[in-house]
Amino acid sequence: MTRKVDLSEILKTIKDHERRIRMLEGKKEKKQTPNKAWYRSGSTTEKIVILTKEGFFKKPRSINEMISKLKTKDYHLKASDLTLPLRNVVRKNLLERTKNRVDGSSSKAWLYVEV
Repeated sequence: MTRKVDLSEILKTIKDHERRIRMLEGKKEKKQTPNKAWYRSGSTTEKIVILTKEGFFKKPRSINEMISKLKTKDYHLKASDLTLPLRNVVRKNLLERTKNRVDGSSSKAWLYVEV
């Protein structure tokens, strides 16, 4: 008489056996780390990502607008402080650079908008 065993039960049993063998051999168990962010906690890049999640970049925004918004959150930054973090956020495809305003006119400075 054969018993049908679900594949997930078999995989669970195998993982349990592997864990026990590692413990017997004295090897440390690999802990699964949560997905780490590609930016450091508390960094300027994180502040820009938070603004993105809040919907700040639904409309094209200039660096000066970003500085003003960050000042309301008590982060006092200069335009030069935002240059590299903005470049990294653009390269990660969270924002894109444009010179087109919402009204269709063109801007001299770069504007940043959600992708």
